[in-house]
Amino acid sequence: MSRKFTQNRWNWDDNSKQWIFIELTEEGEKYYYQVDPPKEFIALTMKIKELNDKLIITKDPEENAKLFDEMMKISKRLQCMRKNDEEFKLNPIF
Repeated sequence: MSRKFTQNRWNWDDNSKQWIFIELTEEGEKYYYQVDPPKEFIALTMKIKELNDKLIITKDPEENAKLFDEMMKISKRLQCMRKNDEEFKLNPIF
């Protein structure tokens, strides 16, 4: 059983192997599909990788905690990515 997609944020669909954004409009739901990951997803993923690399080499517990907290903030941001019409070329499917 597949999970239900969340409205107003990007979702990954394993069946179609595409990113899906479901926008709630007055007419109902509007679906946007794209194959490539959203640019924000790529940028945030790279930021987590950079922080993780620093976390691995850092010996200071305070710096470790700071880096870890920053990684958690980015992780939460990844979970609720919104659509940016100017940044993405989307194909709406009604």
